[in-house]
Amino acid sequence: MTEETRIGAEQLALGEVATGIPLEFGNWWSRLGGGFVTPAMFWAPDRVDASLRCEHVPFLFWLIDAQRPFTLVELTETPGAPYLAFCQAVARLRLPTRCYAVSGHVARRDELVGYHDGRYAQFSQILQGRREQQVDRFDDGAIDLLSIDATQSAAFADQLDEWLPKLSPRAVVLVYGIDDPSTNNSALDLWTTLSERYRHFEFVQGAGLGVLGVGKDLPPALQHLFSLDAIAPRALEVREMFARLGGGAGLQAELGDLRRRLNAALDSDQVAKLESALSAAKDALAAARVDHVKTLKRLRKVEESFWWRITKPLRRLVKNHRWAFYNMRQWALCAYWIATLRFARMKKQMRPYRHARLVLKSGLMHEAWYLRQYPDVAAVGIPPALHYVLYGGFEGRDPSPMFSSQAYLDAYPDVRAVKTNPLVHYMQKGRYENRPISPSTAKPPVASAKR
Repeated sequence: MTEETRIGAEQLALGEVATGIPLEFGNWWSRLGGGFVTPAMFWAPDRVDASLRCEHVPFLFWLIDAQRPFTLVELTETPGAPYLAFCQAVARLRLPTRCYAVSGHVARRDELVGYHDGRYAQFSQILQGRREQQVDRFDDGAIDLLSIDATQSAAFADQLDEWLPKLSPRAVVLVYGIDDPSTNNSALDLWTTLSERYRHFEFVQGAGLGVLGVGKDLPPALQHLFSLDAIAPRALEVREMFARLGGGAGLQAELGDLRRRLNAALDSDQVAKLESALSAAKDALAAARVDHVKTLKRLRKVEESFWWRITKPLRRLVKNHRWAFYNMRQWALCAYWIATLRFARMKKQMRPYRHARLVLKSGLMHEAWYLRQYPDVAAVGIPPALHYVLYGGFEGRDPSPMFSSQAYLDAYPDVRAVKTNPLVHYMQKGRYENRPISPSTAKPPVASAKR
């Protein structure tokens, strides 16, 4: 809003025009707050905190827009939402204002200073150190806006006499906490002393905020504010307007605090669950180690027994020729079923061989690739197709790069339930049911280095 528009709004709110003819107050400017309405007061703060001072952020936006200070100083123990609101307004209005926060210490220093410096370091500084030394940084008559946070420390009130000479003819002083009983009346005592000497206006929401017109050359909008009678209807309207706007900022801060608490509770609950799971895993690991030791002891006793030693040659023979013995057993059983005219049992006995021929004819079984991919199959001497039908498919081994056994079993639980080889099922039923297949994701074997 331009200065001409603001002055015109004041005159309209006061009920007169430049010619001095009184106007009726039934217009919309009067209903919206007596000429104090500007777009700045409706801005959403970028950052809020859990303090009551957040309820004054809309007024601070309005104040920066109305006064347009060249130098702004806030005396506070911990910079928070009000000071960041000052910086946000200066940045958004693109003012040549220099901002300073004189702080005793910065809580959550890394997070707060990082947020501040990342956005406002070009025109704002957070000054730390002894407050007596910070006063000398400013020339006399240089500060246009002085903000005192008496809710955090009464020391700022004691040092006010040192800051008063630094105020300019356009100076405005803000005092927080004039309606906060928790400050031991230090802010109220300061406000009572200053309000007897300067023009003033006070807000009661958010622990109270006092506004002092210290300078004599104030902008028209602030002159209008200080001209209002404290108990006049127009003053009550202004307080109500900023209280409602500040209530929204307070709710935003409360909502943010509740979200942080909820996230912290969820994190702590998740940590507790993880710690419980870790404790259970440690107990299971300890029990498994005890069982492992017991099993090793039993195996050692078996290996040291007389019968284990004497049957060693027979076990070696069976191991080296297991698939020869398997074939001999299969054909012997088939001969027995034929001799006893039980052809159904004979057909069932020959089923693995039929399935092996089926997967070979499918074009999805590459025996050479299977042997390269799984060297243990080649070591035992079993035909690749027969091994895949009996064991490989159920173990998730792939017959070729074009077919993934594990993906087929995962996609179709009914195949896993009936305990059918995945490729055999696909050749017998799956391809007729238009069931899609996936390529193998098995990594190629690492070639051993030649010595």
